[in-house]
Amino acid sequence: MARIEMRFNGRTITSASQLQRELTRSVEKHVEDNLKKAAGPGMRMKRTREGYTFEGSPEQIKRMKNRLR
Repeated sequence: MARIEMRFNGRTITSASQLQRELTRSVEKHVEDNLKKAAGPGMRMKRTREGYTFEGSPEQIKRMKNRLR
């Protein structure tokens, strides 16, 4: 039986479940980083079960909505 090894983001992956975990981790980190960037300074971001919540002034929230479009 052949053994397949690959590297993803510097980590050695040998099974499908590891690949799935690493891809999920990578996508979640990418989304979180982009949300933080769109929120900008002064806004509070919390991760919840349902997703993310943001706290800030109405102007900051409006600016964030425009950045996410």
